[in-house]
Amino acid sequence: METQPIVDLQQLTGYVPEESASGPADLLDRDVFLNLLVTQLRHQDPLNPMENQEFVDQLASLTTVEELRKSNDNLAALQLYESSINNAQSVSMIGKEVKALGNGVTLGADGEADVHYRLDAPAANVEITIFDDSGTVVRTIQAGAQKEGDRKETWNGADNNNSPLATGRYTFEVRATDAGGEEIGVTTFLAGRVSGVSFGSGGPELVIDGEKVMIGQVYEVNL
Repeated sequence: METQPIVDLQQLTGYVPEESASGPADLLDRDVFLNLLVTQLRHQDPLNPMENQEFVDQLASLTTVEELRKSNDNLAALQLYESSINNAQSVSMIGKEVKALGNGVTLGADGEADVHYRLDAPAANVEITIFDDSGTVVRTIQAGAQKEGDRKETWNGADNNNSPLATGRYTFEVRATDAGGEEIGVTTFLAGRVSGVSFGSGGPELVIDGEKVMIGQVYEVNL
């Protein structure tokens, strides 16, 4: 069986796609599509011309490609606009007192750190567990009975042997029970003044007492 020769589209159509900074031009480029379509019409068999329906289908394909391109451009512009709004909002938070969901705590040079949480009901006993960056328990605090609402416990930066721990980031968990030993709902959070904003690939992050939190985690802002 005789094989068909390989067709050089650039030689056939006279069209050379431009290179972009990100790489070769997209093969679905409108100009490429039109050049191929015109070339196909020029080289079609006069005894077996392209059917009208086939021609319409190819034009419809071009329209679909163009609509998809416009949609992608619009989505990119919308994403950029949303990103700029988020950045502006995050910068405006600097200097304000905020509360944000999280369970991180930074032990500073002063050797103390505040642990914040909210109790859904009055508790007969509250237990706070501090973990280092490897997940190892370094301190357990028995905070006793406490009222419902936002609470704060100051950790002195020591471990269970009362030895001072290194400065840095730690995490914590809070377990609360009522007089009957039933679990009470607890929400851990960070509270403090926003000292700065960090712009990463995942979006802007607020810096609160050395901890970084996403702006979407903030649930209360005070002047």
